[in-house]
Amino acid sequence: MSKPFLGFLQASGLVGYVILISMFFKYIPKKLDDGSSEFLAPIIMLLLFVISAVMSSSIVLGSSAVLFWERKYSDAFSLVAWTVGWEIFYFALLITLLCVN
Repeated sequence: MSKPFLGFLQASGLVGYVILISMFFKYIPKKLDDGSSEFLAPIIMLLLFVISAVMSSSIVLGSSAVLFWERKYSDAFSLVAWTVGWEIFYFALLITLLCVN
């Protein structure tokens, strides 16, 4: 696979993961309205933060780390750059859609 296409897939995976987390944030407040939120909300948020950090870094840096381990340094950094570039594209697209609506 070419680096631009792999970067696109990684960025798309990250956007998909962020969409799932956003759906979780829409669902979970309804379940914590029973008064248990004072204890459970911080635990859930911290666990979600740690899981998100691991998932995001795995999606964005996983293939690049393998390339780096194989001493293909320019390919590794190029893949990270393509992934970040596609993420910036998605960000700009979403901001544009937000401004149009």
